[in-house]
This record gives sequence, structure tokens and C-alpha cells, in this order.
Amino acid sequence: MKRKLKTLRLRMLLPVVAMTLFIVILLTVLFSRAYIGRILSQEQEVNAGSFETISRSITQIANTNISTVRSIMMDDRLASYLRYDYDSMAKMLHGRMDCRDYLRSAITRYDSIYGLLFMRKDGSLFGVLPEGNIFYDRPEENPLPRDMKTQILGTPLGQTVWVGPISASVIYGFENSNTMKSMVIAAWKTVDVRYDECYAMMLMDEAVFDDLFAALQDANSTWHLFTADHAEIFHMGGDACRDADLLINESNSGNYLYDENGRPFCTFSMTVASTGWVLVREVSMENHEQVANDVRRSVAIFGGLVFLVALVIYELWLKRFMRQFRSLQKGIIRMGQGDLESETFEPTSIEEFLQMQQEINRTRIALNRQMDTIRRMEREQMELENQKKERERMIQELSMAREIQRNALPHMFPPFPDRKEIDLFASMDPARDVGGDFYDFFFIDDDHLCLLIADVSGKGIPAAMFMMVAKRMLEESVRTQPEVSQALQKTNEVLIKDNEAKMFVTVWLGILEISTGILNAANAGHEFPVIRKNGSYFDLYKDKHGFVIGGMSGIRYREYRVQLEPGDKIFVYTDGVTEATAENGAMFGINRTVAALNTCGEGSPKEIIQTMRDTVDAFVGEAEQFDDLTMMCLEYKGPIK
Repeated sequence: MKRKLKTLRLRMLLPVVAMTLFIVILLTVLFSRAYIGRILSQEQEVNAGSFETISRSITQIANTNISTVRSIMMDDRLASYLRYDYDSMAKMLHGRMDCRDYLRSAITRYDSIYGLLFMRKDGSLFGVLPEGNIFYDRPEENPLPRDMKTQILGTPLGQTVWVGPISASVIYGFENSNTMKSMVIAAWKTVDVRYDECYAMMLMDEAVFDDLFAALQDANSTWHLFTADHAEIFHMGGDACRDADLLINESNSGNYLYDENGRPFCTFSMTVASTGWVLVREVSMENHEQVANDVRRSVAIFGGLVFLVALVIYELWLKRFMRQFRSLQKGIIRMGQGDLESETFEPTSIEEFLQMQQEINRTRIALNRQMDTIRRMEREQMELENQKKERERMIQELSMAREIQRNALPHMFPPFPDRKEIDLFASMDPARDVGGDFYDFFFIDDDHLCLLIADVSGKGIPAAMFMMVAKRMLEESVRTQPEVSQALQKTNEVLIKDNEAKMFVTVWLGILEISTGILNAANAGHEFPVIRKNGSYFDLYKDKHGFVIGGMSGIRYREYRVQLEPGDKIFVYTDGVTEATAENGAMFGINRTVAALNTCGEGSPKEIIQTMRDTVDAFVGEAEQFDDLTMMCLEYKGPIK
């Protein structure tokens, strides 16, 4: 700490240093921007005339050459060989020589036309170049690259496309000292009765641009000519940057680029409208950068002088300022001892801050510890209160959901006190606060009682919500469709729509005719019912299962009939009964279910369900209830006479 206090003088110099650096950097940036802006403006003036001249000249050369080739194509010797309609080898060879001699004499008259090629629509190629005659009358012999040939054959009528650059050795099949390394091709489609359909290709050597660019060449400039695909056709000047994308994308931005030797340069570009080529001028900024560096050094020297003056002023101010801290130090020491009387402070030496700093640190540490403790206690208390409120809210919401679900199911027993023909009882115990199982029973009319029990896939709130929808749909379907199978089919088609959660429900549905005891029922993937004939035992009734509700569209369900006699009982349930699991992992199972029913078969439906619940609870023991436990039992007593 003592060493830190002794270096306080140097640390207080930071504002002075920062201000000096700010002034130097600001002046440098302002000058650099002004100087670079002026240079770029001058270069843009040069570009304006140069680019326009070159663009106009390139357009004139291209258009003139294309017009020349079009006039050359008017000769019948060329048209005859294009059609290739000879009836003998002798005539074909004679026609080829006539075509060759005519084309060779034609291209020798024009220095800017390197060669002429023609391609029939089947891809066969012929023409002349300085180093030889090209007659590939079989399409598979065409030496042009596949992409270039495809591009030319796809050229619309009346449109000229520029392709390349390409080396003449690709067409010749050999290379020597005279072979052109870089040529561009102007190609267009021609349809004429004399020619049938063909593609004319004029070849231009990059040397045609030498004279054009030579007049504009200077020591600081390098000129480039690129195709629309950024392939370089020509360049003239010193060491050139070969990264076409960099040159074109950064052109006209005013940004400095650097070559592999660290030398700065800028690029400017324009597009030649007639050919789609990109003209790029690469300008060296090395000399201009040297001037800028000289000015930066001058600004740095000026900044150093400003710093020295500021340092002298700072020392004079510091001597006066430090006198004020001696009395401050004494007052802080007394304050630490309990004396809170004020006093005027006049310190003279920076070393006297040590004792003052120690007293301040002791006070600061103590206060910080107290504040940290208070803040931590406040946070903990707030978190506890938030957790308590959240638990209370969840408990309240689950309680409301459980009450809503309980009220949605029939829960008043006996449900039909004035109907002595039946005795009915049901129960549903969810595995969580709310569940996905449900049961229902209601009279469709005075003589038909609907019974249903179902199990929704999943548990908790989502299953409970799907349960409410399925229960309502089943009730509406039963009331509008007297046949059990049709009611299940209608419910399935309704639930399958917009079922983004992909939930489904198993259902056992039956309609009991009270006057006759006939029970029409159907099973949609649910558990087998258990039926007890009067005076006998409960026995599993293995009905035919259909597919679950809500799982697949277009399902048909099979309906079956059971004749109930007075005293007969039917027991239906969900898989929460058979799959109830003990602590050792064993499941209650269907055999234990039937056996338990037969221990209380003489009892009322309410007694039977209570006995089943007690039996399952005793089997499970302390193990957690895994699934909803739902049961319903009906005793048919026969019509009242």
C-alpha cells in the first residue's frame, strides 16, 4: 500500500497523458482523412476520363469484330459446311477445304480477330486459328470445356455471351511458343435457312488491349480486365494483385489494401456495359503513405511539446493541492479514534497519505462486511418468500384443477335413486393431483343407460385437459349415434383433428337396455371387462379390441352384445388396477384382479369397489402410485314389475 501511495503522483499524470494522446490522435486522424480524401478525389478524376475512354474503345473493338464476323458468315462456302449435307466423302473434303481457305483468308485481314470457330447444335466444332485448322465433326471430339460448351449452347437467340479466358492449347491439343495463353470468346446463336442452327465464336487475343492500355499506363497504376465471373482477361503494369474478388469487392471504397510486401494500394473499377467485363485500376499509395507518415511524426513532436508544458503546469498545481491533504489525514485519524469534530486540513507531503489510507481501509472493510451481510440476508429472505408464494400458488391451482375434474365426473351416489333396476358405483383416484382417467354414465332415454370408462395417454394437467375434451365428445356422439361402434368412430374422427399433442384415449363403451338387459358394447384398446353371472363367479370377458381413439383416422369398431340377467354384475377398470406395482417390482395383474373380485362378488357395487381399492393398496404397500386408479361396477336387477 505504501508503494501505491508513493506512485500516486505518477498515476495522477494519466489525465495529462491521455489528453495529450487524444490531441495527437485527433490531429493525425483529421489530417489523414483530409489527405486521403484529396488523393482519392484526384484519382477519381483520373479514372473518370480513363475508364470512359477504355470502355468506349473496348465496346468499339468488340462490336466491330462481331460485325466483321457476321459479314464473314454471309459466304456460301461457310454456310455449306455448316449444314454438313454432303452425299460423298469427296464432296465433304472439298467443302472443308473451301471453308478452311475462306476462313483463313478472312481472319488474316483483321489483326484484332485471333480466330473463328463455329459449333453446330449437336456440339460438333470447326474453324480456323493461326496454328491450325479445327474440324471436329463428331460432337464427342469437341475440346471445349464442358461448362463453356453448355454455356454457349444455352445462349438465347440474338444475345452475345462472352466466355473465357481460355488457352489456345485447349483447342489445339498442343502447346508451343506461339500458342496464345489467354483468349476470350464472343459467342452468339444464329438461325438462318443457309446455316440451319449454329453458334458463331469469335476469338480475341489479349494482345489487342496492349495499345489501348499503354497510353494510360503510369508508374503507380496496374490495369486489370476481368470477365463477369471475375476471371482475368488482361493486366498491364507492375506486380499485380491476383485476388480478383478482393480487387473488385473493395474497389471504389476508399479503403487501403496491402500487398504481400506490405505496400498499400487502392482499387477503382467500372463495368463495361457492352461485354459485362469489369475494368479495375490498381493504384499504389506508397508515396502518399510516406507523406502521411512524415506529417504524423510532426504531429507527434508537437504533442510532446504540449505534454511538457502541461507537465510543468501540473507540478505547480500539485504542490498547492497537496497542502490540503495534511489536515485531511489528521482529521481521518481522529475520526477513527472517535473524534468527529471537523478541522481544516492542509497536507504538504504525499507520504502522509499512508496512515490516512490505513484508517480509511479499516472503516471501508468493516462497512463492506456489514453491507454484504445485510444484502445476503435480504436476498435469502426474498428468495424464501418467492418460493413460498410460488408453492402456495401451485397448490391452489392444483387444488382448483382437482376440484374441477372431480365435479366433471359423476360423484353423487346412488346416481339414480328412483331407478331400482340398477345399482351403480364408480371411483377415480389420480396418480397426481389431476389425472387422465375418466368414467361417465347417463340415461340416453328412459330405457337406455350409457356406461363408459376411458384412459388418456399421459398424466397430469395435459392428460386432464385432453380427458375433458374426450369426455364431452363421447357424450355428444352417444346422444347423436345410437350405435356404440358409430359413436366411437365419430369421436375418433373429431379428436384426430388438430391433435398436435399426439395424445390418444382407450375407451370401453356400453349401452344397456334396461327393459331387456341387453348390453351393446365396443372396446377401443381398453382393458377386458369382468362379468359375474348371478350365483356364479366373476370371469374375464375377452371382447374384441379396436384401435385407440385419437390415434388414426378411418378406424372401424366392432360392436358386441351381452345379455344380462337380474343379479348379473359387470366390472370395468383402467390399467392402473392391473399395473399397480409393489415395492418389489411385482404388478397386481389381471389374475389378482379377478381373484379379488370373487372374494366380494356377493357385495354391492360400492362394496366391491371399496374392497378392490383396499386390496390394491395392501398389495402396493409403501410404493408410490404410478398410474390413475379408476373402477366402475354395475349390478343389473331387472325391470321393475
